[in-house]
Amino acid sequence: MNIFDRDKLLEAISVGTPVEGEYLKGLDLSGLDLGGANLRGSDLSKCNLTDTNLEESHLERTNLEDVIFKNTNFSGSHLSETTIRDADLSSCALNRITLISTRLVRVTITDHVLHKANLEGASFIHCTLKNLDLSGSRLHRTMFLFCLLEGCTLDGCDLSEANFGLSYLVRTTMNKANLTNASLGCAVLEEVQIRDALLDRVDLTLVQARTLDITGSRQRGIIVERARVQGLTK
Repeated sequence: MNIFDRDKLLEAISVGTPVEGEYLKGLDLSGLDLGGANLRGSDLSKCNLTDTNLEESHLERTNLEDVIFKNTNFSGSHLSETTIRDADLSSCALNRITLISTRLVRVTITDHVLHKANLEGASFIHCTLKNLDLSGSRLHRTMFLFCLLEGCTLDGCDLSEANFGLSYLVRTTMNKANLTNASLGCAVLEEVQIRDALLDRVDLTLVQARTLDITGSRQRGIIVERARVQGLTK
């Protein structure tokens, strides 16, 4: 049972009262200014977050199932250890966002500049990521499984132990990135650049690549079992 309604929640947040672990399911929070709110562990499922300001908010371990995301401001927000499914976040503000160990399933994000984002240990599954600039971001142990990455920039990223298994990467760059122990197993690469990068024990098993540029990259212990590469530049 909700002990908060829209007005009571806004009042609590406006005076800095933490709203942790609360049942907020189904509330219409559209248009509210909840910047800096502490909503850790709360149930926000089925909420309407259209035009809601959640800048610099703490949303760790919240339930975000079946939420309406439209023009939601997540700038500087902490969404670690949450799960987001079947959502299009393209209209949302996502700069400086933290998504440590967050699980995103069938999520679409397009046309965003997310420099130096912290996505360590996050899981992107069946996601569509287009024209994202993630330069300098922390993607250690991040998984991109069955994803489309099109026109993305991952230059200078820490991609150590990242997994791109069964994903399709097209016109994507990983220049000067650290791919130590990264896996691209069964991925399809088309017009991908990995220049001046660290390729230490990278797994390219069953990779299919067309027009792959690894000019200047340091290579050691790469696994290329049954990989097919056409148009390699090195």
